[in-house]
Amino acid sequence: MKRIFICKPGTKLTRRALRLLLLSLLISASDTFLTEKSSIAQPATGQTSPAATPIPTAGGQGMLWLSQFANPALVGALYLTPEWPLTGYYPLYPGGFTQIIPDDGILVGPVRLHPFMGVAEMYTDNVFRTNTNKKSDFLTSLGPGIQARLPFAGRHDFIIDYRTNIQYYQRTPSNDVQDQTASGRFRFDFPGGLKLDLQGEHKLGHDPRGSAVDTQAFEVNKWTTNGFNGQAEYAGAQARLRLNAQTTRWNFENNSQDVTRDRLSNYVGMTFFADVTGKTSLLANVGVNQEIYDQNKNLDSNIYQISGGATWNVSGVTSAEILVGYQYLRFTHAPVNQPPPLLSQFRRDRDSFSSLFVMGNLNWKATPLLTISLQPYRTIQQTATAGSLFFVATGANLGASHALTRSTTLTLNLGIEEDRFTSPSGTTGGADRKDVLKNIAFGVNYRAVKWVGVGLQYVFEDRSSTQDLFDYHANTVMLSVQALF
Repeated sequence: MKRIFICKPGTKLTRRALRLLLLSLLISASDTFLTEKSSIAQPATGQTSPAATPIPTAGGQGMLWLSQFANPALVGALYLTPEWPLTGYYPLYPGGFTQIIPDDGILVGPVRLHPFMGVAEMYTDNVFRTNTNKKSDFLTSLGPGIQARLPFAGRHDFIIDYRTNIQYYQRTPSNDVQDQTASGRFRFDFPGGLKLDLQGEHKLGHDPRGSAVDTQAFEVNKWTTNGFNGQAEYAGAQARLRLNAQTTRWNFENNSQDVTRDRLSNYVGMTFFADVTGKTSLLANVGVNQEIYDQNKNLDSNIYQISGGATWNVSGVTSAEILVGYQYLRFTHAPVNQPPPLLSQFRRDRDSFSSLFVMGNLNWKATPLLTISLQPYRTIQQTATAGSLFFVATGANLGASHALTRSTTLTLNLGIEEDRFTSPSGTTGGADRKDVLKNIAFGVNYRAVKWVGVGLQYVFEDRSSTQDLFDYHANTVMLSVQALF
């Protein structure tokens, strides 16, 4: 069924009219999805799912926001962010290398271009992710972008990538965001086993509702980052060595977050791999993550991490990489009484803290059509909650991806996490805070033709806390269409 919209000359296209037009396009695309005949069942191609995208473990704290409530690539479509059928999730946080689009694209001389555009319509019954005064809302998400890849010197690549996450809310425009990410990446593959990755990135972003860094202000916290990532890896006959370095400059834009959270984050780490057999290896990792705050000097710190583990890949059916070790948090300066009204809420009653560190990624190709992945983790995380200096996140994420046909893939994601916050003297009155977070997301991705995909997804989130202020549960449904050339 075709839908036709006619506007008189000079008529202004309002937000409501735009929403109706986009919804019509989504419904038309879903009609195609429901009526298209299925192909012979084969693994879907060109689709991204949590289970199909391994999460790198090397690099420790600095290279990965490991908490599932700080990394949507781990958990699925939290934070009202759709899983685009062809390019996956928008990278909400800085720190990762640009995902290289594998499709053919448009060849312009030596450059391979991939323009893309996504449209999603969503509904949620708790838009602010709060325990009281819950409000439902409809929102439209737009995801235009472009990637250009230039091969040179036979084995190397230069990649420029720009993508956006633009969200318009019908009832709560204070949640509107216009996230943007622009990056440039050099990828070198030298003869003799040396590989080098260098990437610069500029990002406009926000703290998603329901995340541990959301301060529940009227407007979402918005920030700008500028960063650099570097990775060098050398592979010998029986061993590999990987070096990682990262620096990120954070500047917060509103809600007085600049006073407490503007900072420079630095990371350096090294991972050593020793081959045991052709399909297994032992590894050791050391790293340090440094936080240097502009004003909130009570939070200046270094996190030292040392861990060991193993990797294996048995007949292409199972693969895994896991690290288990120790993290030691050391604050840089002696505690001081900071000026009110904001900085005084960040007091310190300790100079150090230690914790077990776990990070893993386990994958099982149960059948040619079914892939299952498990990511266990335990790390120290930064927090923006007044009266708490940090929290320890312990959890696991289970993802599954099943190809129904050549064009259709089902996805399932289950996550559970416990966050234990510190309780120094401050606004929390010394009361301990512990959050337990649970979520489930399932959906279907359909590739109508090579360059068009449709996604339908449902997500349930629940956070129970010893402090009622942070309790919430939410249901979200989202329908998306994306074109990728």
